[in-house]
Parts: sequence; structure tokens; C-alpha cells
Amino acid sequence: MSHADIVMFTLDRQIDRRIMLAAGTMRDAGLSVRLFAPAEGALEGEPDWITRIGARPTAGVQPASVRLSGAQYDGPSFLAAGLGVYRFLRDRLPFLRGFMRLAVRTLAGGPERPYPLLFRGAIEKAPARLYIAHDLPMLPVALAARERHGGKVIFDSHELFPEQEFSAHEQKAWRRVEARHIGKADAVITVNASIGRELARRHGIADPVIVHNAERRDGAPVREERNRLRAALSLPADVPVLLYQGGLAPSRNLDMLVMALARLRRQTTALVFLGDGAAKPVLEATTRRLNLCSRVFFHPAVPQASLLSLTQGADFGIIPYQTNCLNNELCTPNKLFEFIMAGVPVIATDLREIRGIVTGYGMGVVGDTSTPEAFARLIDGALDSAAARKGEWAAGLQRASRELCWEREGEKYLAVVRALLAPKTHGPAFDESMP
Repeated sequence: MSHADIVMFTLDRQIDRRIMLAAGTMRDAGLSVRLFAPAEGALEGEPDWITRIGARPTAGVQPASVRLSGAQYDGPSFLAAGLGVYRFLRDRLPFLRGFMRLAVRTLAGGPERPYPLLFRGAIEKAPARLYIAHDLPMLPVALAARERHGGKVIFDSHELFPEQEFSAHEQKAWRRVEARHIGKADAVITVNASIGRELARRHGIADPVIVHNAERRDGAPVREERNRLRAALSLPADVPVLLYQGGLAPSRNLDMLVMALARLRRQTTALVFLGDGAAKPVLEATTRRLNLCSRVFFHPAVPQASLLSLTQGADFGIIPYQTNCLNNELCTPNKLFEFIMAGVPVIATDLREIRGIVTGYGMGVVGDTSTPEAFARLIDGALDSAAARKGEWAAGLQRASRELCWEREGEKYLAVVRALLAPKTHGPAFDESMP
């Protein structure tokens, strides 16, 4: 099999926007790219450079959206099936998540051990000049590919992975994995300065290159389509709309948001959840219990290409995450940059990196979202000041969209890639100050 310039590995079912944008930037630069991801979650019309591994065609039929390669036949397909079962149960029985992760970790002999086996066929059949591991579980996979074929490895740390809402024992296990492998990468990229500093402090590595989870500025929605969200949900033009978009996960403080809505002074305010996830039945039950069915709306997830045209119809974008783990405290989620590019002011929990962007650019408010009463006061304050601060927030969002766009962030990503692919020189590997 011929060498690709770049092979990327991810565990994503629906491929993260950051991965798709990075791949597009590299392909636009004339580099050949392949991405390997589990078969579960493949979408109709996925590009042919994405290879879904671990699922065999049924009765000689395979979905048009999945390009099946030899990699999936050579790998232990029972692991891919097991991953699908694990995710199915995890999404529907969230109270068993900790136990399920413990069982997998115990059976495998370590939290990272299943992944090189799951991707074994891809590793064997995907020689490349450069491998990119998207998040910590994929770092051992990329290192195994380098050991097999040679080349270089980038670790793209999408988050502070070990510091998620895991048990203390599981956090320690993933910290050991990170400590054991991060120094073997040829370069480390991450999503914001706080996570970069933490990785450097913990592991004694050079400061990672910071590439924000920005959206493309040239993909910003057409303003004439601003009423799409309201039209889809039959919301009048004078109703204030709060929007949460993204996965409806149990740990994202979404129930607090519904309870806060019941306490707002403006009882006409509507709340829209744009996305799917395991928390949806609980949120629907809370909505019914509080008699909010006429004010809380659920819109299914939409393709990324359609998202911002809906997003721009909101009056405020909501980021309600809590400081229940260090990863949340330091996060800068995709939705923050989607709100920026859609021109929607933000109401968010006062978290370190989010505060720096929201208040630094003057594009919304941050505050306490830990109780329904505090969350309601934060939202009421934003609604009350909306008319007076509309111009300030619009100007801040415009500046943020110019400075925090993928057109700039992608160039930083590409600079790291080019430096590793270039012949050795005696100069610096790459310039972190590049815009």
C-alpha cells in the first residue's frame, strides 16, 4: 500500500469539527490524508479519505457512506463490536458508566490497552510520514504505527483527558498513560493555553502549540437566514430565545438550566436544546414536571454545515458546564466558537478559559450557574441589559470572529505538520507565534 502523507486516528463516532477542519487544511495544502475511526456512527456521504474500521458488510451489502478497507478485516472485529455494545449501554445506563470503565480497564490490563488492538489492522495497512493522535486514547495507536512504519507523531490533545469526570482511580490510571506516552510524541498540540501549561507542567515537555477549536469565518451563516430556528420551532419574533447546542450529556448541568428557566422574570423566554444525547429523557421529564412544555424545545442534531444557520436565530448561547472536574474548568468547547461565528452573545459559567474569551472580547456574561436561583439571576441580568449592550456585544463578537477563526488557527496547525514533514534543519522546528 502506498504511503499517505498523514494518517489520523480518532475514537469519534461523529467526527469532531476540529478533525475535519484540520484535515481540510492539510488537504488544501496538497497533503494526502487518511482518517481511521470506528465503524459506529458513519454518516451518509462521508468523504472517501475517512475509513471506518471494525465492521464487516452484512450479506455483501455495505453502506455507501463507509469505505471499508482491509484494515477492518484483519483486526479483531469482536473488539469493534464490543465498543459498540459498550457505548450503547453507556449512553442508556449512565449510572453504570464507572463500573463499565472499571471492567474494561481490568480485563484489558490498562485503560489504553484495547485501542492498539482495535486499530491493529489500520496500523498495519496505513504507512504514513506523519501520524496524528486525536486525544489521549489514540496516542498509543499512533506510536504503534510509527514503530511499525517509521515517521513522526503529533499528539492533538483535545482536552485534559485524565481530568474528566472519572473516578479517582481512573484519573490516576489515565495520568499514568499520559505520562508514559506524551514525551514520545514529536509535537504536542492542544486547544487552549491553560491546558497547554498544565501538560507542560505535569510532564516537563515543551509548551504545546495552541490551536483553538475555532470555526471557519468563510462559513459564517447568511444573515438573511436568521429566522430559521424560530421558523422551525414556530417561535414568535418577540420571544427571547436561549440556545444550548451540542451533546445532551448527563454531566453538563442541563437540568439546572431547565430549572433556572422556570425562575426567570420573563416568563415568555424560550429555551432550545439543539442536539441529541442520553440526558434528553431526563430533561423532557423535568420540563413536564415544571410545566415548561410550551417554553422548552428539543431540536434534533443537524449536520455541521447546517448548524450555524440555526444557531444565529438565538438571542443568547448558553454554556452551563460546572467545575466538577479540572477538564471542565479549563475547557473551551466547540459551541463557544460556533456562537462567536454565528454572532450570538454568550451566557456561560465562570470558567477560566471561557471567561477569558467572553469577557476579554466583551461578547456576553459569565457567572454562577450552580443553583437554579443563581443561574436565573445570571440570565435575567443578561436579558435586562441586552438592549443597552447589544452594540458592545456585536462589536466584541465581530472582533472575536476575525481573531479566533479557523483560517488563522489552521495555519498554526499546518505549520507544525510542515515542520515535521520537512527535511531536518538547524533552525527552530516551528514558530509558535505564527498567526
